[in-house]
Amino acid sequence: MSYMRLGDSSSKFAILGALSLRPASGYDIKQFAASSIGHFWNESYGSIYPILKKLVRAKLIQPQKGPQTGRDRTVYAITPQGEQALREWLLQSPRTEPFRSEILLKLFFARRVPADISVMHVKERKVAEARRLATYAQVEDELTRQHGGHPELPYWLMTLNYGRHRSEAVIEWCNETLSSLAKLQKTSKQKKRGTK
Repeated sequence: MSYMRLGDSSSKFAILGALSLRPASGYDIKQFAASSIGHFWNESYGSIYPILKKLVRAKLIQPQKGPQTGRDRTVYAITPQGEQALREWLLQSPRTEPFRSEILLKLFFARRVPADISVMHVKERKVAEARRLATYAQVEDELTRQHGGHPELPYWLMTLNYGRHRSEAVIEWCNETLSSLAKLQKTSKQKKRGTK
C-alpha cells in the first residue's frame, strides 16, 4: 500500500512513528506526544482516536486487547505494512508549511496602539522563549541520562536542537525589537514635548 492513500495528514505518520517505538494505547500516544514531539507537533485526543480507526482499517496497525493497569484498554501495534508506509513517508520531501505568528501580525499593525503595548507583547514572548530554553535543557539532560545508548537518541537530540536554536533566535529578535520600540517611544515623547 502506498503512503499516498492515507491522505495528506502528517498526523497519521506521527502516530505510526510513535507506534514504531512500542505498542501503545491512544492515551499513551497522547502522553508520548506531549512529552517528546509536543514541542513541534501536537495531537489532540479528538484527532488521535479517529486516526487510529483509519490506520486499523488500512491494516497499518492492529489492536491488541488485554488487561493493563487493572482495566481493559486497547493497545495498538504497528504492522509490517505500517512500517513500510512510515518508511515511504520518511523518504518524501517535507511539505512547506504556512508560517503563522500572531505576535508578528499584531506588530505589523501596531502603529494604531501605544508602543508600550508592543513592548509588553515582546517582553512576554521573550520570557516564554527563555522558559522553553530551560525546558529544552532539562529534556536533553533526561534523554541523555535515560537513553544514552539508544540508537534513536541522536535523531531526538537533532529535533531538540532545532527548538533550542529557534528559541535563541526569537530571544535575539525580541532584544532587537525592544531596542527599536524604545527608539520609537523616545521619538514619540520628543514629538509630544515639541507640540506643547
